[in-house]
Amino acid sequence: MGSGALFGAIIGVGVQFYSNAVRKLPLWQSPWEHVLYAGIGAYAGTKLVEYTDRTAAEVDEMIKLRAEKNKVLDRGAAVPPLQ
Repeated sequence: MGSGALFGAIIGVGVQFYSNAVRKLPLWQSPWEHVLYAGIGAYAGTKLVEYTDRTAAEVDEMIKLRAEKNKVLDRGAAVPPLQ
C-alpha cells in the first residue's frame, strides 16, 4: 500500500468519524461504513498520486519540447520566441 493510499484511507475513516460525531452518534455505529470510506479514500489517494506523477511527466515533456523549439527559433527562423 502506497503512501497516497494509506493517507486516503486515514482521511476516509476520519470523514466517517467526523460525520458520526457531528450527528452525535456513537463513533463505531456502522463499522462497515468505516471500511467503505477507507476503501474510497485509498482509491482516491492512489489516483491522486498517479495524477500528480502523470502531470509532472507531461509538464517536463512540454518544457523539453519548448526548449527544443526555442533553440530552433533562435537559429534564425522567421518567428521569434514568445519570451
